[in-house]
Amino acid sequence: MVNAEHILKAHGLKNTGCRKHIVNELLTKGVALSEHEIKEVLPDLFDRVTFYRSLKTLEEKGIIHRIILHDASVKYALNDKLLYPEVHPHFHCTECDNVTCLDTDVKSNVSSLPPGYKVNETQVLYEGVCPKCLKKK
Repeated sequence: MVNAEHILKAHGLKNTGCRKHIVNELLTKGVALSEHEIKEVLPDLFDRVTFYRSLKTLEEKGIIHRIILHDASVKYALNDKLLYPEVHPHFHCTECDNVTCLDTDVKSNVSSLPPGYKVNETQVLYEGVCPKCLKKK
């Protein structure tokens, strides 16, 4: 079973309490989380600098990726290259505010750019209502 310690070790990172907490929260919840949602279980456990450095390190090492929503808020999700293509879209439910990774490759859309453009990063965000919320209606 994959856990935070295995993930950190596989990426050559020390198993610090803050990194472990961030990865565990994302593993446990199974959806993308905001900084507040990650911290809300243990809000005073880590100082701000440690928390943000840990997020940055996890992102730089490719363990997590950021998802920027329409209101410029940010959520983080675990990178799971075994389940999802490296560049994949996300779905933001406007009812429950959950953000999930979708198993669809979006690199093919980049090939339609005019000549002379170089893409460094791609983000695709779909917004609507998730199946769980649709069932409630």
